[in-house]
Amino acid sequence: MPSTTTQLPVIVVGAGPTGLGAAIELARCGIRSILIERNDRTSWHPKTRNFNTRTMEIARGWGREIYDELRGLDLPAQWKSPIRFASSLTGKETGTIEAHGFAGAGPERSPVGSVFSSQDMIEPVLLRQARRSGMVDVRFNHEMVEFVSGHEHGADGVTIVMKNKANAETSTLQGAALIAADGAMSGMRELLKMPMSGAAKIAHFINCYYKADIEKFASARPGVLLFVTNEKVAGVFQPLDARGRWLCQMMVPEDQWSTDIYTPDRCSQWIRDAVGVEDLAIDVVSIGKWQMNALVSESFVAGNVLLMGDAAHMFPPTGGLGMNTGVQGMHNAVWKLALYLRGKAGRSLLDTYTTERRPIARWVAEQSHHNAMQVQKIGLISRGLAPATLTAEDVLKETRRYGNQLGIELGGIYESHAVVPDGTNPPEVADPYTDYAPSGRPGHRAPHVWLRQGNDTFSTLDLLGPEFTVLAGASGQAWREIVHRVADEMGLQMGCFVVGEPVGLRDVEGQFLARYGLENDGAVLVRPDGYVAWRSRSAIPDARHQLQRALKQILA
Repeated sequence: MPSTTTQLPVIVVGAGPTGLGAAIELARCGIRSILIERNDRTSWHPKTRNFNTRTMEIARGWGREIYDELRGLDLPAQWKSPIRFASSLTGKETGTIEAHGFAGAGPERSPVGSVFSSQDMIEPVLLRQARRSGMVDVRFNHEMVEFVSGHEHGADGVTIVMKNKANAETSTLQGAALIAADGAMSGMRELLKMPMSGAAKIAHFINCYYKADIEKFASARPGVLLFVTNEKVAGVFQPLDARGRWLCQMMVPEDQWSTDIYTPDRCSQWIRDAVGVEDLAIDVVSIGKWQMNALVSESFVAGNVLLMGDAAHMFPPTGGLGMNTGVQGMHNAVWKLALYLRGKAGRSLLDTYTTERRPIARWVAEQSHHNAMQVQKIGLISRGLAPATLTAEDVLKETRRYGNQLGIELGGIYESHAVVPDGTNPPEVADPYTDYAPSGRPGHRAPHVWLRQGNDTFSTLDLLGPEFTVLAGASGQAWREIVHRVADEMGLQMGCFVVGEPVGLRDVEGQFLARYGLENDGAVLVRPDGYVAWRSRSAIPDARHQLQRALKQILA
């Protein structure tokens, strides 16, 4: 067990969605943090814009207030599907993809829906929650200028040198650990010399945020992504609020990849050419640029340093999976870090962050790269530059996963010593990337089931706490005493809930046992990140010892 204590806070570098989410999740786990951000405020540019179903489940766990604030940012339903391809917004449409996943998983699979907004709107909501927690010391206009120690094996805490950019004063800051959520150009990743693998410099884009009455021309053919390609332009329109706020991604040659070249006037002309309306009034708010990569770090952990978000992996922006994979990876890591810092888990539990999340990140990177290449093919077809044998219909079939990724959102499977296999196989689905089948098998996300107590209706996911939770069938009352004794003996916070009448929570649709693969006296152990860690499909002899042995393996 580590000698580090939670007297020192965790240092979080970067106040994007992943860094802010890490500070909030640390607070949920009872760990204080210092959040430093080199800019003087949250993002002023929209950047990415999708909190998918799984990410919104995580946000729901942070409290009703933040969840409702995020829900209030959502796009109208008609702008969340389909993905459209056309010569211009007023020109010929060449194809569509029904993006069912962008609309959310549906109430039979999740208690939440996805939220489409923009990063400049999402981050202030996360910041308010971080400050409401009373556990996060937020320091904008501060940057790490030197990493002193903490990345070496067996490190006891971390030490950095931080500069206050307002007055140029530097100070030494010590922490229990450091979360590097400092973006695609992560200085921490470079300092640690963490190699990345995958495809780099796939394409180059100018990103323009502006206000214009695009809805006037697109409302007859609304969609979540409106790709346009003609002899003058190639790129995509992204609605931000369906009330005049828009983002455009303009694909440009590398030698023109500059905001000095793509001025407000040039961006405005690009937008007019893409809409097909020469006199369209446009108010350009901000312009950025980004390079498309599909890269994943070889490791996410070095000593007491954890890479998260774009610092750990970079994806083509096909489906908002970059931000979502970052937040979901953070959710996988923080509870492990919290238990390690509290002396309740061994160092190897931290390493399962890489073991469990890197295969997911690699899978997302490969599929996102594939989607991006297919979109470029559609552009070539629409301009008459593709081989005659290559048709839009064929390419669209190859791109059907775009916007339809419930499998990767909800059905990703973890394999590590933090999961105790029970010898069963995962459910069969037609395509594990697009299709999701609920399963209580160890390594799977705990399935959502609607429950009721009195007049309150809620989800099984709402029962999960910051350490471990046991869910048992209606005849599993004995698990309550077992869990109480194990929690006391191991110094853990553990909740236990019986599902099924007459003594337990009401199973509204009678789905609990089937979805979790349990007999009426069975139980599952669920981790703080909502994944099943161990399952006893029915009552077993010496259940207390078996549960305790499972926890010791997980926390080793």
